Amino acid sequence: MHKILIIILLIVIYSSEIYSQNNSVLKKSLLFGSVKNEKDESLKGAEINIKNQSSYYSVRSDFSGKFRIEINPGVYNISVVLQGFNNYSFNNFKIDSGETGELNIVLLEKIVSTEEIEVEGLFRQSQDDLRTSVYNLRPTEVKILPGAVEDVLRSLRSLPGVSSLNDFSSQIVVRGSGPDENLIIMDDVEIFNPYRLYGLVSMFNPETLNDITLITGGFPAKYGDRLSAVLDVTNKEGDKSNYFNGIINTSITNANLIFNGKNPFDIPGSWLISSRRTYYDLIIGPFAKKAGLITDDSSLPNFRDLQFKLAFGPFGKNRFFANGIFSQDGVDIIPGEDNDQPDSIAVTDVTKNNMASLSWHYNPDKEFISRTTFSWYQNKGDNDFDSELLDPLIDQEGYTPEQRDSLRQIGALLGLSFNSTYTFSKISLGNKSVLLSKKTDFEFGGGVDFVKTDLKYNLKVDDQFRSIFNSLPGASAFLDDFNLTGEYKARAYIYGQANYKINKRYFIQPSLRLDYFDIIKTPYLAPRINIGYAIDPLTTLRTSLGVYYQSPGLEKLVDGRTFYDLRDADEKGIKAEKAYHLIAGIDRWISNEWFAKIEGYYKKFSDLLEQEKLKGYRYEFTLNDPSNQNPAYIKNYSNWIRSSEKLAYDSLTTNPINIGSGEAYGFEISLEKKYTTADSKFSGWINYSLSFSNREKYGITNPYRFDQRHAANVVLNFRTTSWLELGMRWTYASNFPVTTPVGITPRLVADSIAVNPLTREVLFNLDFGSDENQFSDTRPAYHRLDFRATAYTHFWSTDWAFYIDVINVYNRKNVLGYDYSITNDLQIKRKTIGMFPILPTIGVNARF
Repeated sequence: MHKILIIILLIVIYSSEIYSQNNSVLKKSLLFGSVKNEKDESLKGAEINIKNQSSYYSVRSDFSGKFRIEINPGVYNISVVLQGFNNYSFNNFKIDSGETGELNIVLLEKIVSTEEIEVEGLFRQSQDDLRTSVYNLRPTEVKILPGAVEDVLRSLRSLPGVSSLNDFSSQIVVRGSGPDENLIIMDDVEIFNPYRLYGLVSMFNPETLNDITLITGGFPAKYGDRLSAVLDVTNKEGDKSNYFNGIINTSITNANLIFNGKNPFDIPGSWLISSRRTYYDLIIGPFAKKAGLITDDSSLPNFRDLQFKLAFGPFGKNRFFANGIFSQDGVDIIPGEDNDQPDSIAVTDVTKNNMASLSWHYNPDKEFISRTTFSWYQNKGDNDFDSELLDPLIDQEGYTPEQRDSLRQIGALLGLSFNSTYTFSKISLGNKSVLLSKKTDFEFGGGVDFVKTDLKYNLKVDDQFRSIFNSLPGASAFLDDFNLTGEYKARAYIYGQANYKINKRYFIQPSLRLDYFDIIKTPYLAPRINIGYAIDPLTTLRTSLGVYYQSPGLEKLVDGRTFYDLRDADEKGIKAEKAYHLIAGIDRWISNEWFAKIEGYYKKFSDLLEQEKLKGYRYEFTLNDPSNQNPAYIKNYSNWIRSSEKLAYDSLTTNPINIGSGEAYGFEISLEKKYTTADSKFSGWINYSLSFSNREKYGITNPYRFDQRHAANVVLNFRTTSWLELGMRWTYASNFPVTTPVGITPRLVADSIAVNPLTREVLFNLDFGSDENQFSDTRPAYHRLDFRATAYTHFWSTDWAFYIDVINVYNRKNVLGYDYSITNDLQIKRKTIGMFPILPTIGVNARF
């Protein structure tokens, strides 16, 4: 890696030298012109970017729409950007030494979102865009990224500072923070649960997306109620050139249908509708039923969704949009008679995730843009889990199906049943507006969310199972029964930010956000500031410092995985969680296609929610002769002595308290080769991240469960011919920390040692040591190579793409976790649980 850093540094120095020499030797040329709209009206504030491999210039049109700038002679690519208008580009513009060139530009008007305002151009973040840690991923990159199964969240893992829990989850971990600390927005609507198939894939359809922006830290004041990162995606409009267009994408696991076109009856605007469905239940289900593994009325996991976007306008200065997504996940598994496993599980689960929104875009003039959105969102589920599970600490090797009855008799099959219904509902109204002036851009807005949670569950746990669970490291407390019929709680906010251009090199953006969280009846003020310095036209330094808050809420349970009893949260004195972000980074355009970036960050967390510890009392058991380690002696119940009285110990409860704190810090470096034109043969990126993350609670500091020291990604795409494209992605990462057992301890049930009812031998749990032992070990490093080949052709008036995608080409057995068992001689036995093996997929995409 140090060699790559040296190469990048040399290239940067060499490019700077070329820039300096060109400026000092060549005679300047003059470029002037005007910027107007299609009505021949002058446009002020348009940014004209003039760039080639050695020079870059930028100028804005004045109040009369005119611009004038001195540049070096040469051949340039010119782009023009102005909020509210389509981007303009002019390639290979030549101007000789001392020559005067004229360029008169006409921009076509459009209505844009605030996201489009912030991302100026497809590949380049302008120097006065002061956002730190921002990454823009094209939907086309999602569709061809090897191993990502055309999924947005899985594609983000290839970016600096982003990782995942494991191969089976699409949840993302950003810079050592938990998934519950990420804000996910689609078309200005916050999404609580963006996952499908229990986290295997996400809800985002790459065929319908227009923009994917990830901010991994220091995000602007318009975003709130999260501590770590923001994923903001927008869906595209339908194609206005035809009344009907279609895309069909199908693979061995799912199908994706997209239809779109311009509105009928001469109504200005467009429509787009899509539907996806998996068919694991249709392909694998019949085999499982025929083999007797499940009953005929069972179904394997599947999901289906329907999505639409309707655009109307423009009507004068107004446009209107309607968006919606309606989806359902389901599974119904009942074990068949031929199931040869000693234990059995029956699962019925239906999850629905629905969203609908209406938006009004208002653009009365060139200086003001406003976007107002009203939305409804609901995530609900109904599940029933019933099982007889083999004692997980029994060494299962050597057992036959015939021994099932004997296992039941000796109490080795433990019962666990769980049923629940939940509904997370949200009604929102919000506005985001931008006001442009000559040297300052103002953005401001506000809104209110009404959030309601209904949750009811019933849990029945075998006493021995409860004992095993409580012995696990970091085990969370839970209630056997919970019934919450919620009421709507408001989250209100207002924000404002101003981007000041002090001069051609210095920029500053102060911002302020005020939140009110009704659940704890407390307002929070979050100041933030971003500063930028243009070292030269190709090199930019950006820094940010800010305060961030996250309210308590059961809607975050999907990602947080820890249950808190938040009833009467205000009376319990619960506060919002808090974080400080400090970020500094520098980036440079080495050429039109090559881009380098390095960034460092520090995040300080406080008032983190943890489950409250209370003093409990229980008996302790010790061996009569601790020096005797003979397994037969240890398993003999009569050799254990109970303490004369109950002794104090720490007992977790479901009551939340703000006792946690922590920090995350590190740096990231990346080098990217952009895909600039259709003639580009090669594109991709390489990045490396070094990070540290820890958490402190009750006076003990441990590595955070998402602490990941090293991570590297290499992504390469090569268009070998006009019809064949090859891609590969290699990922390396230090694995997450893990808590390993330090020994065994007698299993306690109802103040007594649990014994085998037939042999009368003592049963044992694993001993994971004290809190200081938590996350003290690390699983082996993760690495994986993915490959994708795509062949393009055209027939039947349709564009076709046939692809093969191979996950984990060299079949690396990456470690998901460990299953532990206790052998007859009381030794701890460890079995490794792996992630994805080599997994090929074929598919076809048709556009007509």
